[in-house]
Amino acid sequence: MPWEMSMKKIFQSNFTTYHNHRAEPYFTFVKSGQKTIEGRIKKGWYRFVKPGDHIIVYNEEETDLVEVCVKGVRTYPSIRGMLEQESIKKLLPDVETVGQGIKAYKRFYTDKQQREFGVVAIEVERIKT
Repeated sequence: MPWEMSMKKIFQSNFTTYHNHRAEPYFTFVKSGQKTIEGRIKKGWYRFVKPGDHIIVYNEEETDLVEVCVKGVRTYPSIRGMLEQESIKKLLPDVETVGQGIKAYKRFYTDKQQREFGVVAIEVERIKT
């Protein structure tokens, strides 16, 4: 086996593949490459995700998917903190302000969850297939 092939096998064995779902319009934003940062409460597998890992993102009906590679992971104490430091357009392409972003995320996450677990910004890049 050529050296390059053996190194590729070693590298590939060092990442984890996770699976999750996105509702519209967020699935389409991820698939199109507009949404390149995922904001999540830092619990469950989101505590362990690291650069190099892969995430397979499905639409709600599981009729379509896109695979992304994690490029960076940054932790924040709150959604507000994340939105103030990260590019809002990369997190929520359909939102213009921090206030609108907070409102969007509060549909999914409570203040108590933010205080208890913190928030993670997962920077991703679509894997071309």
